[in-house]
Amino acid sequence: MHTFSRRQALAGSAALSTLLLAPRGAEARTQSRPNIVWIICHDIHAPLLGCYGNALAQTPTIDQLAQGGIRFDKAYATTPVCSPSRFSMLTGISPQSWAPAENMRSVAKVAGYIQALPQYMRAGGYYCTNNVFTDYNCDFDPHHIWDECSITAHWRKRPQNTPFFSVYNYLITHESHVFETTPLVTDPAKVDVPPYLPDTPEVRDALARNIDMVNAQDKAVAHILEELEQDGLAEETVVFFLADHGGVAPRTKRYCYEGGLNVPLIVHFPQKYAHLAQRPLGQPSPDLVSLVDMAPTTLTLAGLPVPEVMQGQSMFGESAITPRRYVFSGRNRMDECYDLMRTVTDGRYRYIRNYMPHRIYGQHNSYEWMGRAYQSWQAQWLAGHLDQIQSAFWQTKPAEELYDLHQDPHQIRNLAQDLQAQDTLRELSAALDEHMLKTHDNGFMPETSEQQGYFVSRNADIYPLSELLPLANRVITRNAQNMEPFGKVLAHPNESMRYWAATGLLILQDSLSARTVEQIRQQFLVETSPSVRALQSEILLNSRRGQEAAPWLAATIRNPADSTAALAALVAVTWSNHTQALAIKPAVEAALNAKNVPTTLEGILMLFAVKSSAGYLDTVLAGTYAPDSKTRKEDPAAMFHTPAGQLLFRAMGGVPGNPQI
Repeated sequence: MHTFSRRQALAGSAALSTLLLAPRGAEARTQSRPNIVWIICHDIHAPLLGCYGNALAQTPTIDQLAQGGIRFDKAYATTPVCSPSRFSMLTGISPQSWAPAENMRSVAKVAGYIQALPQYMRAGGYYCTNNVFTDYNCDFDPHHIWDECSITAHWRKRPQNTPFFSVYNYLITHESHVFETTPLVTDPAKVDVPPYLPDTPEVRDALARNIDMVNAQDKAVAHILEELEQDGLAEETVVFFLADHGGVAPRTKRYCYEGGLNVPLIVHFPQKYAHLAQRPLGQPSPDLVSLVDMAPTTLTLAGLPVPEVMQGQSMFGESAITPRRYVFSGRNRMDECYDLMRTVTDGRYRYIRNYMPHRIYGQHNSYEWMGRAYQSWQAQWLAGHLDQIQSAFWQTKPAEELYDLHQDPHQIRNLAQDLQAQDTLRELSAALDEHMLKTHDNGFMPETSEQQGYFVSRNADIYPLSELLPLANRVITRNAQNMEPFGKVLAHPNESMRYWAATGLLILQDSLSARTVEQIRQQFLVETSPSVRALQSEILLNSRRGQEAAPWLAATIRNPADSTAALAALVAVTWSNHTQALAIKPAVEAALNAKNVPTTLEGILMLFAVKSSAGYLDTVLAGTYAPDSKTRKEDPAAMFHTPAGQLLFRAMGGVPGNPQI
């Protein structure tokens, strides 16, 4: 978010050349530990940049940074969306390990339990600044953990001879810019349209606009490098350039494919600290790295110990580096859309496990659908103009996906049923199970649970993951023989176990007997968990047995005091039999038009999700929905004048006009 002049931007290439030639200053001769700078962009899939092979990109500064540094070709985000990913970079802990940090967005309770990366760095003698975006998905106070977190924060304010850790965040490449209609520089006729997307003017516009955004980002990078050169600090500073996740064309951001997870990561080492790289400079690295590695890597470069709670590993350091064998990522709730995916790659193959295979990939997300490319894609689907590959996004999912990233870079040929790929599938599936158990993956706990978090999830009585994971793995097989066992688990004393049993029965709803439906109705009447009740309600509505479920759904949707439960109920109605659901429409309208203002950050975040979900469902029930319908009716900026709005404003970094909200 740092401003820069046109003269400074145009001087970028010359500044980088000077940076690589190691300028010297008085301060440079006295410092023993490297300064560290992170330059973080939003929403860039690595192949968008020139140095990663995009012939249409004009990114000379970033390309030259890669030529003299280390370009990682297999760097991955922990999630394909911003706030959970930023949680992992700030803490060195997977967001899936500390519910509800895995959701987009939420507020994980971490303050008082652990420290953030800049707190460790400050304790180790570093001056730490952040410009200025935060969005950490947790309750850390940005103005407490940094020496300065503001639009004017700068290493130049540090005490003399103090090493610094400075982070610069940019919204230049953010998804919101794809919604614009300003003239393009990149010719849409020259972009390559992936085979999973229809070749429409709107899709080409999004792809071309994305390249324009990347080109603009290059100029901002040049400015930071020039400031280092001006201050005589280039030979004292390790510079990281990266994106928080991939994007932003359709089926990239928010999705567990390479387009959403594979990020650019380029690191410049001055000669003084080149030995810490443990790799030859000027050459791309084939090593697998994860953005959860950013925090431990930064501590290691600073000569500081890495806390045991951190799950990442250092990419660099004094000692030899053991490359990762696998990188793990996942998808959970995306704003108002519930989903659960887990994925692992070994660099050659990507394995994906879909824990909600009954939901289509292309769930309507009100923010996502502000993009004309998504609108165009759905319009083509509804008109019947898509081929089999392009249609897959609008259909339910297989339980497992496996892709050969070398032979199938767009991930369109699922090898999960290929006999010759079974050894690879078993290896990656086992690695994923092992990782989820080791990191106590919190994603199998319903969001309405009052017992979430890193430490509570390690109590097997509260969160029996060793039982939950096998249950969830059976759920996605769609095996009707599991119907009776799932029915028995509906009476289990543990909420998470009941949740996954109900999910299994929902997936099997087309095969349910009248006896099983009655069993579900009886359990619904005594169920205490809103998340479980919502799933049972969906089954009952789809079985035309929703007499008891409909009143509960309507009352829950109307309840402003529990927006998490309201969202679960709205999702159930969205995916249920709409003839049965029409009686709930007045409650949906009430939720959409509610004037209540939450008093907590958690409340205001869920309010946006509830209103977005209600806005979409209202048009569907009214029969007026179209792909270009405006379903996002709440203006978040209007909330900034409320106490809760100020909390949101602060959590997002306090940036006026922030388009991500």
